[in-house]
Amino acid sequence: MSGSPERYLFGGCRMRVCIEGEEADDQLSLIEGYLPSGADTGVHVRVGEDQVLYLVAGEVELTVGGERVPVRGGESFFIPRNLPHRVRNFGVGEARALLVVSAEQYSSVMLVPPYQEGEAVFTGKPPIYKRPVHKKQQDSYMFFGVPMVLHLAGIETGNEFSLIESYMGVDGDSGLHMHANEDECIYVLDGELQLTVGDSVFVLRTGCSYFIPRHCAHRLRSCKAARVMHWYTPGTLDPFVRMAGIRIKGPNDVGPAYPSPEQIGPILLLSEEYDFQMLVPPGA
Repeated sequence: MSGSPERYLFGGCRMRVCIEGEEADDQLSLIEGYLPSGADTGVHVRVGEDQVLYLVAGEVELTVGGERVPVRGGESFFIPRNLPHRVRNFGVGEARALLVVSAEQYSSVMLVPPYQEGEAVFTGKPPIYKRPVHKKQQDSYMFFGVPMVLHLAGIETGNEFSLIESYMGVDGDSGLHMHANEDECIYVLDGELQLTVGDSVFVLRTGCSYFIPRHCAHRLRSCKAARVMHWYTPGTLDPFVRMAGIRIKGPNDVGPAYPSPEQIGPILLLSEEYDFQMLVPPGA
């Protein structure tokens, strides 16, 4: 959790660095961006860094590999390393985005400056197993009593990231758990959480973020109803959520609050396969 986030302007966009690479064991950085009407990042490329863009609100035009794609609030986009791209807001309102970047260094090369046109020439290429992914439709699951929306799966990002959104009601509880394979970055979109990490307890309010390294026991409890974004790296946790969760129509769908006694046994066996440990069940 960054005490005093760095703020800067980029192509007319107000950027706030929520988590720097050095605060996250050089695994990722989390950046919040506000794009006013007319904002333009220019055509740029991140060398050696994959990124996930989640549009919280508004609408932008994302140019990736020469293709222009409209991205709306609630949608996400995976942009692999070494791929030129550009974000512009042609709408009348401000757009808000969350951006997670892999690797330890912010390495960006500007190919065409903001508000200018021109040919973007870059000789590097994305890895053959990584392609840009635009997610408009998402699957939802009830996972240990918490509705979760799977925005991006590891298989879609070359296992670089998974992006999951959780909806925690009043007195919601994730249980005390630990994952051995994935680092986790969380951002509170709305509401208030009590986060327990080891022996420490924090209160995270709207706009707060936190990096939780793998092998670290942690627990999320909602003081108020909360929407929380979770990025996992590598992106290897979402298959467990799919198999252990109960499919629901959406985050507001009413489903079983917790697995039944008949279901919990196979789920615990499955959790061992994914190195996910539920140390203290929700509500206990």
